[in-house]
Amino acid sequence: MGVSMGNFSPNFIANYLNSIRKYNPEGEFLVYGDKRIRWGQIIDRAYKLANALIKIGVKKGDKVAFMFHNTPEFVEVNIAVQVAGAVPSPMNYRFVPREVEYQGNHSDASVFLYDATWRDAVEPAALNLKNIKHFICFGEKGMDSALDYETFLETGSAIDPQIPTDTDDLAVMIYTGGTTGYPKGVMLTYGAHVDMFSNLFSMFGVRAAEADINKKIIDKISAGLPLPGINYLSFLMERKLFKKIISHPKVVDFTRERIRNFLLKPERLRFAYKKSIKYMIPSMPFFHDASYQILILAVFTGNLDFIIPDSIKFDPEKILSTIEKEKAVFMANVPTGWKKIVSHLEIEKYDLSSVKIAVNGAGAASVTLKKKIFSKFPNIIMVDMFGQTEMTPITTFRLDLSPDSLKERSVGKSIVKIKIVDDSGNEVPNGEIGEIMYKSSTIMKGYYKDEEKTNEAMEDGWFRGGDLGYLDEDGELRLVDRKKECINTGGEKVFPLEVEEVILEHPDVADVCIIGVPDEEWGSTVRAVIMAASGKKITEKERESR
Repeated sequence: MGVSMGNFSPNFIANYLNSIRKYNPEGEFLVYGDKRIRWGQIIDRAYKLANALIKIGVKKGDKVAFMFHNTPEFVEVNIAVQVAGAVPSPMNYRFVPREVEYQGNHSDASVFLYDATWRDAVEPAALNLKNIKHFICFGEKGMDSALDYETFLETGSAIDPQIPTDTDDLAVMIYTGGTTGYPKGVMLTYGAHVDMFSNLFSMFGVRAAEADINKKIIDKISAGLPLPGINYLSFLMERKLFKKIISHPKVVDFTRERIRNFLLKPERLRFAYKKSIKYMIPSMPFFHDASYQILILAVFTGNLDFIIPDSIKFDPEKILSTIEKEKAVFMANVPTGWKKIVSHLEIEKYDLSSVKIAVNGAGAASVTLKKKIFSKFPNIIMVDMFGQTEMTPITTFRLDLSPDSLKERSVGKSIVKIKIVDDSGNEVPNGEIGEIMYKSSTIMKGYYKDEEKTNEAMEDGWFRGGDLGYLDEDGELRLVDRKKECINTGGEKVFPLEVEEVILEHPDVADVCIIGVPDEEWGSTVRAVIMAASGKKITEKERESR
C-alpha cells in the first residue's frame, strides 16, 4: 500500500504543485532562451493540458507517449500526464520511424504528443501505431489527423482534476537501450524517487565529512547556493565529534527516514521556495532518467530554476554565454559534454565563477578531464554520480573539493546495498573485478510486459547491473566497463573504456569507439573507430603511436 497524498491534493504530483502555486506562483521555474517561465504559468498550462487529456479519454494508469527535446513543453506535458493520473512515456527524439513505432506500440500509449521539429520521425510511423487514438502536434501544423497543441490545451481548465495517485503508482516509464535488441520499458514509481533522494541527501553530510570539507570551501559556495542552514554547516564541519556522529550508521538511517518524511510533506518544504537555485544540464536530454529525475526533484523542492539553451544541438559557445548571463550555480554534464565545453577555444573570455557544483554523470570521466574542469571553473566542488535507469537511477556518488583528491574511474561510495560478483554469482573481495549488483527500495517495478527480462535482471532481490567494476581499499566503486562489451583477444580481456580513455587524451580526437573484430588467430582483435576534432586530421603514424 502506497503513501497517499494529502493536504493540497490526492494526486502525488499535484499535491506539491498546489503548494507551490499557493506559496510561490511568481517564482522562476525555467529559462528557455529569452523566455522566462514562472511556476504559476507552468502549473496553469499543465493543469489545462491534464484536463484536456482527461476529456479525450485518458484515465488513471493509461500510458501517454511524447517526443520533445529539452523545452518547456516537455516539462508541461510530463506534469500534465502525471496530474491526469496517467503514466508518461517520453521518447528519444533521435529515434527513426521504426523505433518510434516500436515504443509507441509496446508502451500501449493511447495519445502521442510531439514537437513538429520531430515530425519526420513521428508521422511516418503514425499509420502503424495502432493504439494511438489522438496525435497532438506542437509548433507548425502537423499531419492532417493531428490536433494543434495550443488549441487542444485551451480546451481544458486550469484546475487540479484531483485524480488520486500515491507512492506505489508509476511516475514514469523510461525506455532504456541495451547492447542488443529493442529498448525496454523501465517502470519507476513515485516512491522509488522519494527513496532515492532520501538515500542521496542523507549521505551528503557523510561524504562532506569524509572529504574534510571546511569553512573556507563552504563559504565559497554558500553565496551562490542558497540552501537553508548551509552557514551552520561550516561551523559544524570544523567539529571532529560532529563528523563522527553524522557518519554513524544509526544516524544515517535516522536522517534518511526524516528526509523521506520531509519530502512527502510539501507544506514542510515551502520555506525553500524563495531560495532559487539555477540548474543547467545541457548534455542530458530529459527523456533519460539521469536528467528526468531532476524534474521530479524540482517539483519536490519548488526551488530549482532550469536554465535551458534554446538550441537542439550541443553548442559550447551558447552554453558558456548562458552560464555567464544567467549565473548558473549547478552544472551537470556527461563526460563528452564536459570535454566539449572545457576544450572550447574561447572559454577564457567567459565569467564562469557562478558555477559552484559541477556534476559528472552517465559515465566515468577521466582524471585528466576533471582536472581541466577544475581549471576552467574556479569555484566548484565536483560531484560524480553513477547509477542506472532501473535503480531510479543514482546508486553511488563522490565529492572532490580540489584536483588533489581525484581518483581514476572512481564514482564514489554506494547509497544502496552493493556487491561485486564473479560469473558464478559469488561475491568477490575488494580489488577484484566482477559484475556490480544492487539492492534497494529504488529498484524498478520491472520491465513493462517483459517478465522474462525482468527475471533475468533480478536475483534474490538484487539487480544485475551489467557493469564491471571493483571496490577499492576505501570502499569506493571503480568502473571498468560494460560486461557485454569486454573483448577477449588471445585469451586476454581488453576493456574498451580503458583504451578509449587513452586515445581521447589526444587533442585532435573528438570521440572514439573501441570494438572487437572477429579474427581467426586471436578470436577477436581490437579496433578503434575515431572521429577527429573539427578541422583536424589524424595521420596513420599518430594512430599507431597511441
